[in-house]
Amino acid sequence: MRFSLAIVLVAACGGGGSKGMTTVDAGPGSAGFDKPVMAVHANTQGSDGTWTDNGPADLSCLGTPSSDMPTTLDVMLSTVVNDFQTQKAVGSAAVIAFQDLDYTAPFATTTADGSGAVTVTVPTGTTRFGFEMTATAQYPTFLLNQKVDPSMATQMLPEIQSVSGETATTLPALIGETRVMGTGVVAGAVRDCMARTMSNFVVTISSTSKTPTSIDGAQAFYFSPSKMPLPVRHNVSDMSSGNGLFMVIQAPVETTAYIQAWGYTSSDAVGGDMTLLSELAAPVLADTVVTGSFEPVRQ
Repeated sequence: MRFSLAIVLVAACGGGGSKGMTTVDAGPGSAGFDKPVMAVHANTQGSDGTWTDNGPADLSCLGTPSSDMPTTLDVMLSTVVNDFQTQKAVGSAAVIAFQDLDYTAPFATTTADGSGAVTVTVPTGTTRFGFEMTATAQYPTFLLNQKVDPSMATQMLPEIQSVSGETATTLPALIGETRVMGTGVVAGAVRDCMARTMSNFVVTISSTSKTPTSIDGAQAFYFSPSKMPLPVRHNVSDMSSGNGLFMVIQAPVETTAYIQAWGYTSSDAVGGDMTLLSELAAPVLADTVVTGSFEPVRQ
């Protein structure tokens, strides 16, 4: 099982490297948003599946102007819909593609073939876009904050992943949680300016941008750094491991919420105010999984 967060997961939605003090300060078992005990580090995965700590994360791009460029031509983008857990193709999946968060007005609507293969045309002038995938026995799954080479007419994305209803039920059960029907699930991995996964951050879903106004009910959990990563309880780990993976469950429905990663940079005083590392504006929808590409906050 793995997250392909070339998926996920999330360039920042606006704003510089602002800081804010958390208001959640309970012990392990709160909402997964306790202050980390060390600064964020970068990590890489070896061929044997193990993770190596590379020292302080590269956050040189944090708060700097975005380098995003809109496409200068129509881009024919081919990819494959795979199941997140089994990695098997999800044949006949319905796929829509849309600009930014505008999933109610897609620029492409299509259906994957029996092997999960699908092609969409990303129109000229697109900077960031997303996918929604639906299929029998799968939860509706969003993949947000994607981008392509702005000047290459034909491109490929290795895969886009859909989450099954069984997986959406099983993962919370592993940490002693029963997912509440009618709530949303958010998941991803956070990367530094060199696209390396970051460890030692915490996540919240906020009702406000750039400040951690945590939405009641949402619970963040982090994944073990094993070859087959699984979510763990707060008393095992209350901050992210080397794979940078997180999962938020029991999230109340919100038209627009802000998925935020907070932590300490190498210049911060651990235990003081945390720095906003990444933020993704996203809808939280009932019985739907939202993923994306999580990157350092840019202007």
